[in-house]
Amino acid sequence: MLRAIGQTMCKTSAVVAEDIVLRGRLQGIGVRPAIFRLATELGLVGMVRNTPQGISIHVEGTPQQTALFRSLLPTSLPDQAEVSGQQYCESSPVGNHQFEIVKEDSREAIVTDVPLDAAVCHECLEEVRQPGNRRYQYAFNSCARCGPRYTVIRQMPFERADTAMVDFPRCNECDAEYHSPADRRFHAQTISCSQCGPRLWSMTADSQRCDDQQEALNEAAQAVLCGMIVAVKGVGGYQLIVDATNPDAVERLRQRKGRISKPFAVMMRTAIEVKQAAFIDDAEERALLSAANPIVLLQVKDDTVIAKGVYPDLNTVGIMLPTSPLHDLLLERVGRPLICTSGNREGTPIAFEEEQAEASLKGVCDLWLHHNRPIVRPIDDSVVRVMDGSCVTLRLARGMAPLRFDLETTQTQIALGGQLKSSVAWSQGGSACLSPHISDLGTLSGQERYLWHIADWQSLYRFSATRAAHDCHPDYFTSHAAYRLFPETQPLQHHYAHVLAMMIEHQLLDQKVLGVVWDGTGYGTDRTIWGGEFFVVDRTECTRTAHLRSFGLPGGEAAIFQPWRTALSLLNQLGWSESFEALSVFESLRMDMRLVNQILESNQFSPATSSGGRLFDGVAALILGRQHSEYEGQFPMMLEAIADPEEKGVYEFAVSDSAPCELDWRPMIRQVFEDVVSNVSPGRISMKFHRGVAEAIMAVCRCHSELPVVLAGGVFQNRLLSELIAEMSRDELLPVYLPGMIPPGDGGLAAGQLIGALSKLRESDVSGSTR
Repeated sequence: MLRAIGQTMCKTSAVVAEDIVLRGRLQGIGVRPAIFRLATELGLVGMVRNTPQGISIHVEGTPQQTALFRSLLPTSLPDQAEVSGQQYCESSPVGNHQFEIVKEDSREAIVTDVPLDAAVCHECLEEVRQPGNRRYQYAFNSCARCGPRYTVIRQMPFERADTAMVDFPRCNECDAEYHSPADRRFHAQTISCSQCGPRLWSMTADSQRCDDQQEALNEAAQAVLCGMIVAVKGVGGYQLIVDATNPDAVERLRQRKGRISKPFAVMMRTAIEVKQAAFIDDAEERALLSAANPIVLLQVKDDTVIAKGVYPDLNTVGIMLPTSPLHDLLLERVGRPLICTSGNREGTPIAFEEEQAEASLKGVCDLWLHHNRPIVRPIDDSVVRVMDGSCVTLRLARGMAPLRFDLETTQTQIALGGQLKSSVAWSQGGSACLSPHISDLGTLSGQERYLWHIADWQSLYRFSATRAAHDCHPDYFTSHAAYRLFPETQPLQHHYAHVLAMMIEHQLLDQKVLGVVWDGTGYGTDRTIWGGEFFVVDRTECTRTAHLRSFGLPGGEAAIFQPWRTALSLLNQLGWSESFEALSVFESLRMDMRLVNQILESNQFSPATSSGGRLFDGVAALILGRQHSEYEGQFPMMLEAIADPEEKGVYEFAVSDSAPCELDWRPMIRQVFEDVVSNVSPGRISMKFHRGVAEAIMAVCRCHSELPVVLAGGVFQNRLLSELIAEMSRDELLPVYLPGMIPPGDGGLAAGQLIGALSKLRESDVSGSTR
């Protein structure tokens, strides 16, 4: 029908030409084939190509044809396409005889979105599952809408010759699909089949290799069913696979990986299976089924088949669907949910090369399932949690990053993030990006991977930074890297950067906001540890308007993993240290308590902190009666898990009228301790504590009711607390913004550092020009 309309128009009007540029997330998802089909159906000639700016289109036809093309273009693009900008301008006909997809060879800086890895689509999975289909049981099936992208790109624009797939020339059948406009693999850069694509093989711990692909899959599945640990080379790196229903296998994985109690992610084959294991609402299901394929944090059902050791002492577990056909084939053979966790020893980066994986995971794995498609750059799985009906990113990684956002700047700048959950952000050519999660930086291997990524991203996006923003903490590896690698550096206060990140998230950079930042550790301008903060912020200024009352952190970082120290410090300010010693659950610590009480008298060994994260630690130690935590945030997560929603009581915080205002937690601690010794249930105490914190935060927000409020920092990964604040703010008509795509924790820190550094640079330029 469209072709007939186009031919009719062509007979009645003169030929005109038009150039169109589309910007946004457009490459690697079938946009060029969609544009080709629309143009040819309308009888237009010209070309479409990927460019460093996005998608460039040249069309020639009658004025009516080009006008119809413009009107139909937005609705003709694939569902995954995100157009952030577009430009139309008249051009001159060049005498094209047909419409073509052409390759761009530009070496300009990249300002468009680098395509993201997309989970295997339904159509590709159906082919893999269908006997008789030529891609039946093929582990690397993909099309124009799905498959690896970011992890296989060597350089942009996105063309097969510039990806890891260049090593796998298309066979005749794949080539025919690639060149057929009617085929869904038309110009799909990563397509392949069992005749021309990557291949699987397995390797045992004693170096026994199996090259038969189906036998290798069967061997891996049998190993999992026998309780063994299998390292599978996934899309972004190796993953450790274990039977999630086998408690002994789960415990074996914990011991070998060195992950004593931190929860594992689970992969299940279908959404139906997920619903049998966990509660899931519409927003959570949308996240689960999305092409980004993140791990979605869900509340577990009591009768779940997933072993309790997967999520010890919690009521939530991270669940994901198959990322690739390889994962689906393994799930099919095992027939059970699988633990799918990063292929590394705890605290080190994910392995992504064969030799590296076999060396670093020796003693951890019983079997490796390799393939020969190179991973150009590694990436972990993304993690999200739905809060108040919206998706909040806890870890920005595969399928979601690099995350591009628009900034009105042409300056080239890099921001180096923090020490934990490290990531990087950069700007160049009017565009800005937040990188995927890299690693914690407490190990040499983590630091080496971090520096490798910085060099790789500058190469991929074709820029060279000379200015670096970094955290004010003098001992962070990122601070040392800034001074060592970049001629110009700009330190930014930790919590100020957190607020700026949420301001760009919610497009509030042109406004003044109240930033509520609660986290574990942030270096304050007074050289103490901040973390329960309230700031009035605009793009260039930050004023600390309120904070939690400070308390000592006996032993410094030792208190993070021994939260009873923080509990003792809190009670010490009430003069109740001896009462704490009398609690039977802490009886074995009496000698240690006396030493800690002495340490509390020294600022050197008990640094002052206003940290909300550490307050949660101390309160949780009291309520749970636990002494040691295995990972940061464990006690607060356990506290959230046991909270009784039926409890309506609220613990009290006192709010001073000083400047800055102080939230005094001592009345709350007194009430918590009294309930603990009165044997009130931990679930009720937990809920009253969460309600008390939410009410205390809202008390400060009411003092700034004229300002929009943004919540930032790792404490707001707590769904219960965030939703309590959201509910209160709606009741009082106060504008409060929860986190979104940019992680509220340190994974989003670099985005705020970037904004802060560019704002200071712009301010400097303006003041210089007015002298």
